[in-house]
Amino acid sequence: MFFPYHRISQVPLKEILPRLICVFEHWGKPGSMRVDNGEPFGSPKMNPTTALSLWLIANDIDMIFNRPYCPQMNAKVEKMQDTTSRWAEIDTCQNLEELQSRLNQEVIIQRTAYKVTRLGNKTRLEVFHELEISKRIFRVQDFDPERVYAFLAKKTYPRKVSSDGQITHFCRKIQISTKYKAQYITIKFNAVECSWQVFDNKLNLIKTSKAEYLSPDNIMNMTVFQRT
Repeated sequence: MFFPYHRISQVPLKEILPRLICVFEHWGKPGSMRVDNGEPFGSPKMNPTTALSLWLIANDIDMIFNRPYCPQMNAKVEKMQDTTSRWAEIDTCQNLEELQSRLNQEVIIQRTAYKVTRLGNKTRLEVFHELEISKRIFRVQDFDPERVYAFLAKKTYPRKVSSDGQITHFCRKIQISTKYKAQYITIKFNAVECSWQVFDNKLNLIKTSKAEYLSPDNIMNMTVFQRT
């Protein structure tokens, strides 16, 4: 699906999510998704995990995050986007409807009509016919926030304490203490209590901060980072 925005990071999540679900309902839910470090799937500093990625994790889709500024880690997808745009001759389209129609046509040709030499002069669908069989059905009831909590519990977040004794984590300020200013601390997630545990540089627990914003509803509605 083509979105009429200059960058994918500008597309509202409420527009992206229905399109993703349509893809999952047609092709089946993937076991994993490889994404770059930009919004909406990743973040430029790979931290924190974005609201959309948390939603995908809760729906049992593993996220594989590329290293920043390494498009070659997803070279086939990057090249396919370039090839599709050339085949569709997008610069000659008169309007968005024509552009979408051409894209729809070219992806079908690429999959069902274009014979690939390295595949024995067969089409991709002839070789990978199992693509048309949805082995992982997308179901709303399979959403489970515990998958998010387990994912976060495996991560370690280093932070530097500011001069006023604060750190920023998941776009929120956490007051630590001025005695730790300019020092690096470590944050870990407690999946049982749904809270952040803060450790000093000797790994002594110095603070626990509740993470109410990581509620099941917020993860489901992708409002983890909203303040209201």
